[in-house]
Amino acid sequence: MKANMKMKSKKIICTILTSVTAAVITLTAVTTVAALIPSSSVVAKESIGNGLILSTDSIAVTPGVPVTFNALLAEGFDASRLACVVADPGIATITPVAYDANAAAYQITYENNGSTVAAIYHLDNPAVVAYVHISASPIIMEIPEKLGTNRDNYCTLVSYEFVPYVFSYGDFSDYKNTLNIKYQCASYKDKGYAKWGCYGFFYDADGAVLSKVHLYGSTLSEGRIYHSEFNVPVNAVRFAIEGF
Repeated sequence: MKANMKMKSKKIICTILTSVTAAVITLTAVTTVAALIPSSSVVAKESIGNGLILSTDSIAVTPGVPVTFNALLAEGFDASRLACVVADPGIATITPVAYDANAAAYQITYENNGSTVAAIYHLDNPAVVAYVHISASPIIMEIPEKLGTNRDNYCTLVSYEFVPYVFSYGDFSDYKNTLNIKYQCASYKDKGYAKWGCYGFFYDADGAVLSKVHLYGSTLSEGRIYHSEFNVPVNAVRFAIEGF
């Protein structure tokens, strides 16, 4: 499923690139190049594309916390000829912040909830392109690979989304969003427990717990998908779920 999404995202970007290959983005060098740009000997964690590698292929951003990533060409190539396009700039924007020889640094800024993909490509040869998937959410999401505390009975994340908090009975400003989350029973080997559950925690900037919520499956069945909705406290900056 993830592979299909990535292929679809690449097709979207390729369509966009066709219409923007004549565009020129001027990169502005800054005095902190050494801090932002890796040396040409640095090997990226992920490599996607042809002739261009990125320091990552997946980035999560939250409001007010811009994230920087790096792009690296082969030695002898000019990183000032790299450009960037975002499939949905309403979700996140990318700004070039520095370049030096064959390396460049970019900053991603949150605009709205959702996910999109961006392409870093070479102006002289758009076939030299690498992709980064961007997930934008109003708070930091810490979701383990396996949800729960029982190694025999556990769930995995299916999806999550944030929607505006609506309170129809008056002005209620304790919450800023509602988190809708789906999770699927991936393992049900301990038949002695028909119910499954674990906890999630909303934290403020100081690390204090603002609220504790319960994810559960009332009738556990492998492959079954469950759904929960939680109100996000207005001061929450992070959400974490129990796992192992």
